[in-house]
Amino acid sequence: MKLTAVTCENIFQADRKAVNNDGTYKDPLMKWPLRGAAYTSEVGEALRPLIGSAATLFWAPVFLYIGADVYDKYKNDKTEYSPDSKRCLKQAIFQGIASLILPVVAIKIGQNFVSGLGRFNNEKISINGQEKISKLAMDFIANGKMHAYHGRDKECSEEFLSIVRSRTDYRKHRNLSGNLFKRNFQKFKDELKLNKEEYVIQYAENTINDLISKRKKLLNPSDSTKSTKQYIQYLKYMEAGQTSNVAVKSVLSKYQSGKTLKGKFIKTIGGFISIGLAIKPIDDFVEHVIIDKYVEPRLYKTKDPN
Repeated sequence: MKLTAVTCENIFQADRKAVNNDGTYKDPLMKWPLRGAAYTSEVGEALRPLIGSAATLFWAPVFLYIGADVYDKYKNDKTEYSPDSKRCLKQAIFQGIASLILPVVAIKIGQNFVSGLGRFNNEKISINGQEKISKLAMDFIANGKMHAYHGRDKECSEEFLSIVRSRTDYRKHRNLSGNLFKRNFQKFKDELKLNKEEYVIQYAENTINDLISKRKKLLNPSDSTKSTKQYIQYLKYMEAGQTSNVAVKSVLSKYQSGKTLKGKFIKTIGGFISIGLAIKPIDDFVEHVIIDKYVEPRLYKTKDPN
């Protein structure tokens, strides 16, 4: 009986089926659909406006994929077993930029772009701006401000508008230095500053007045109000043991959160479109520009013998 020696090279050698008919190497880890595992984090980030912190779970497959790819490049030189730490580092840099950094940037750019389109709707402020005002409104409700101003609608509205103005100090925005980077950084630091102040305040005023009106209807319901979704929710919260005040807060918070759902869905679509268009250009840019022109020459530079 003939015995065949088993060596480390035999065990760890890359799959030779990864070679095309013309002899060129076909990296299985860089081919779709397996390559798509590197973008599950971007799927999560695109969905973040809808699913919140649960989007972080989508990062797990990415790190598993990147770990497998980097280790594969460390031990294999295409189809030959040949461990090389520099090749490993090169692939880690590629994956870090092409699979983690730039795709997330593309997602955010896409989301911010479609957010800006909100300025063309009736409210005339961006989707991000609407979400921020909605968040301020939910905090206002949660902190018991509406209950504290019960029966004093004008004061309640003025207090909320004061909070909105304090979060959108336009004077700081106008007094920025002429440094282009600093000016643009400050713009993105607070999305509300990208909108005209008059439209921000008008949207905020409409938001608080709407909430005041709904609160009144829940506490003093007419026959038509008793058939509404909000009032039915209010009764369910009461049956669950909540006080009238807490039940009203629960209904109003849920209502206000739901108002931003359409905008979040639009941002999610924008994120998916953005990453769909950017995947191939990102891979090509990182491989042929960053890796080929900057990383490889520094990793494999040779000393001048003279």
